[in-house]
Formats: sequence, structure tokens, C-alpha cells
Amino acid sequence: MIRQATAADYKKIVSLWLETSLHAHAFIKAEYWQNAVSYVEEELLSAAETYLFFDKRELKGFVSIVDGAYIGALFVKKTYQGQGIGKKLMDYVKRKKSSLSLRVYVKNKQALRFYQNYGFKILREEVDEATGEAELLMVWSMGCASGHFKRHQGDS
Repeated sequence: MIRQATAADYKKIVSLWLETSLHAHAFIKAEYWQNAVSYVEEELLSAAETYLFFDKRELKGFVSIVDGAYIGALFVKKTYQGQGIGKKLMDYVKRKKSSLSLRVYVKNKQALRFYQNYGFKILREEVDEATGEAELLMVWSMGCASGHFKRHQGDS
């Protein structure tokens, strides 16, 4: 079941976010993520449209949309990855929005493939000033199948 988050969900969301961020972004120091917990809970979630995937009363994943069209977070609990939860969340927000954008770290190959498989195109490569890591700005628009920028041979 997918439903919109409320403030009562924030602690569970942040817990899932931190656990998954530490795993998916092992190339960034754990302190970076740990230091961001209060910002995510107190500022980011309150400013975002967040949709939760619950199954058997357990939070298994979520997606947060900031500023109407920017995916600030899409996380699925590690033990449930590969079971279609990310796809269900992505399909849900794609039905609500005509265009979306996001940033993904270049080193997060699994997430990069996921977004490319769901029609996101690379617009440009940047460096995240907070971490010093290369990241890609990716975009998706309803009905748009054209590419934007190819980093490497075979990129879509």
C-alpha cells in the first residue's frame, strides 16, 4: 500500500533513510549521513511530498518530492530491494507528475541503472560540494524518450 506520509511517520522514515544511505553510499563517510539526520527529519520531510510503501504494517520504502518535481529521496529498505517496491513508488509519482528531476552519485551504480531503466536521462555531471563526489543531474518528462547527455558509450 502506498500512502502519503504524516509527521507521525518521520522517525520511521529517517531511520530507513539513514540505514539505506549508509549502505548505498558507503563511499561517503558515515558521519556525513549521521550529521544530516536532524535536517532530514526537521526540515526536508516537512517541505516534501513523501509517499510511503507499507506492507504488513512495515515501512519498506519511500519517495520524497521537493519543490513539486524534484525527487529528493527514493529509498527501499535493503532487505526488500529487488522486489518491485522502488518501481511501484516511481510509477506512483510518475502518475502524479509530468516531469521529475533528481541527483544521483556516479558511484551509486545500482541507483543510476534503476533511474535509467525508468526513463531518466542524464542532463549533466556535477560535483556535490558537501561530499566532493561526482553526481549526475537526471530528468524525466512524460512522453519524452529523447536523450540529453551521454557520459559514456552506452549511457541513455
